Amino acid sequence: MTTKISAAISLVRPVRHALARFALRFPLATAVGAGAFAPCAARAFDLSDRGALWQVVHKLCLPMHSTLGLPLPCLAVDDQHGFVVIRAPGDATRIIVVPTVRMEGIESPSLLRDDSPNYWAYAWNERGRVAAAAPHPLGWDDIGMAINSRLGRTQDQMHIHVDCLDARLKKALAGAKLSTQRWSTLNLKPWGRYRVKRLPENGLERDVFQTVAKEIPGARTSMGLQTIAVAGVTGAKGERGFALLDKGAGGSAEELLDHQCRAERR
Repeated sequence: MTTKISAAISLVRPVRHALARFALRFPLATAVGAGAFAPCAARAFDLSDRGALWQVVHKLCLPMHSTLGLPLPCLAVDDQHGFVVIRAPGDATRIIVVPTVRMEGIESPSLLRDDSPNYWAYAWNERGRVAAAAPHPLGWDDIGMAINSRLGRTQDQMHIHVDCLDARLKKALAGAKLSTQRWSTLNLKPWGRYRVKRLPENGLERDVFQTVAKEIPGARTSMGLQTIAVAGVTGAKGERGFALLDKGAGGSAEELLDHQCRAERR
């Protein structure tokens, strides 16, 4: 029995190292050898397929995590809160937080249930992965999150983007007088008009989906048309908070993030 255990351990170690090297190069594909350490066959997913993201989570990250204790090709699997973290393909800093249960997107009714996981709070807590990969130091107000509308997304599995905030948006929010009590409408160049409200530092304790559904007229019955962003902001006295942004025309709030993470933009 001891010999068999030792042999298994000696096999697992090189497989783990090989998978780690592979996943670093190919974030949305993995190849695994045959046998007990192959929960899925070698495969790569076509990102033009709107179900590719769910396939990566369901057929790669979760089986690898349960079988080998590795989240690959994801960066992390959080069993307790029910989400995974993926490095967005082609981007150095952007991460994607994805539930481990099937739900198509922002329009999913389960997101408005009182017992729904607070994915926005979980995503914000993962922002250190963005900062660690950024080409320059990032502060609280240099990071943002976004979810695209049903029409503005390319994948039909709910996910929240976390990345550097566009420097132009950071500047616009710093100069805006935002209220925690009411929504304002800002014409944000070059993106157009967004509804904006300030949240306190602990504002993510209340689920963002529920806030939008309750406070934006008509949003509860048209969540698929909403696109939402959350940006870190800092007040004149250094107090931290968030700007909650919403647009209900079927757009893509991901546009408010800068996947190149430039310190300045004009």
